[in-house]
Amino acid sequence: VAMIDPLENNLFDLPDYENTEDETFPPLPPPASPGRDDAEWAQANGEPDGNQQSQTKDSAVAPRKAVKRPMPKLDAQRLISERGLPALRHMFDSVKFKGKGHEAEDLKTLIRHMEHWAHRLFPKLQFEDFIDRVESLGNKKEVQ
Repeated sequence: VAMIDPLENNLFDLPDYENTEDETFPPLPPPASPGRDDAEWAQANGEPDGNQQSQTKDSAVAPRKAVKRPMPKLDAQRLISERGLPALRHMFDSVKFKGKGHEAEDLKTLIRHMEHWAHRLFPKLQFEDFIDRVESLGNKKEVQ
């Protein structure tokens, strides 16, 4: 087995990377998005654009309007709707409670069904927050 002599094969004759400067590259352009020109992106980011034609084209195109979707609210109307309190009357028709000695199991079943009802009625709220909101709505005349 022959040993390789590093000096003989010029292995130590490497460039001095410690004192060389890195190359500077221009930043990459953003990925193309549908409905957006690069000229629009350049204007939005404040980059100077010498192309006068793209500026006139931008002013001719109407800006997109955001579609407003009103967020549903948990109010008295929603609570007395078909999926609200009236749905509770039939929710437990198919549930069989085990009775004496199984109270913890029965309570878990009851809470699970109530959570399901609450989520169907208003999925945005956690169950505890939903219960707090229903308690405060319960004082309204239309709910009573």
